[in-house]
Amino acid sequence: MLPLALQGCSGVGGRETVHVTSTQWVDPDTGEVVEHAEPEAADDSSWQSEFEWVLNHPGDYPVNSAAQYTPDGTYEYALVEANGGGTPELLLAVSSGHTQPVIVFTIGDDGKAHASPEVLIMGTPGNGAAREGVAASASGNGIYQISGSAGSREHLSRHFVLDGASLSKASEETFNITQGLPDHQNIEWTPTGDKSALTAGVPVGSGSGSASGSDGASGELQAGQVEFTGTVRGYTGEELMAPLGYGMPNGEDPNSVYYVLDLDSPLMVRGRTAPGYKTEEVKRFRLGHDEIGARGHSYQDGLEWAQYVDKRVRIVVDEGDVNFPTDTSMPLGTPGFGESMTYTVLE
Repeated sequence: MLPLALQGCSGVGGRETVHVTSTQWVDPDTGEVVEHAEPEAADDSSWQSEFEWVLNHPGDYPVNSAAQYTPDGTYEYALVEANGGGTPELLLAVSSGHTQPVIVFTIGDDGKAHASPEVLIMGTPGNGAAREGVAASASGNGIYQISGSAGSREHLSRHFVLDGASLSKASEETFNITQGLPDHQNIEWTPTGDKSALTAGVPVGSGSGSASGSDGASGELQAGQVEFTGTVRGYTGEELMAPLGYGMPNGEDPNSVYYVLDLDSPLMVRGRTAPGYKTEEVKRFRLGHDEIGARGHSYQDGLEWAQYVDKRVRIVVDEGDVNFPTDTSMPLGTPGFGESMTYTVLE
């Protein structure tokens, strides 16, 4: 298995902003006052400006060849809260065919962005059975490296905390991928050319959008709302498709895990489709997935649902805020919820 923290990301990015200010000094020979320009330190304390520079120059932060990757010239990023300092950290993923090294940037006491000398790993190192992923901390304490292999539900989570700009392993534990672990939160990645996530400035693990999700879902329904109650389950692709007599529809790894809400009983549900709306009987809803695609890429979404597997949940959405699939994505034919969704864990 590939080491989880690889040495080799240099903290370059050696630009220096200099402001020039006009000062006065006295010529000792003539006694005349002379205008003199001298540099003064830049007052650039904006973490967003610092991170924007990184995103505009991602190639200035090379990764050691020990990462076993071949860069394709594209990059993705995410903001996380990893050290409780109040200023987000920036994750920069260097894209490649099968393996993506992830560099962690922090804002130092000097107000500048500093790259971690270690990197985390996502993807399928060596194009083999290994599976690597990175998860944020819902509590804002560190970052998780998730490691496993195809065909095995037992995965390893290694918890890294920040010591200055460096990553230091704090703990590790094994877990069942269909059940997940508390505090692990999915990371949504954005191409570096899209600065909207940086502008929004809301990191994963900042306390907003956390895995609790209970606010707004308890109590009486408001006008225009509907509710769905069921049990959260985690199924592999094989478990979902074998009863239908089919293989994976798009060549996905059959050991990919899909989180769904199995309803207490089937319901007639109205939701969006293309075009317009339709109403049909629904037995389950999609919630999240930890999927390995046909080319070995890792696709993760809604991993916070892993901690609620086998628990009953009440979900509230605006009426009609359900999306029926129009493609063959997994779980096949299963609708999902829109942005109005809130939920309460019942037991």
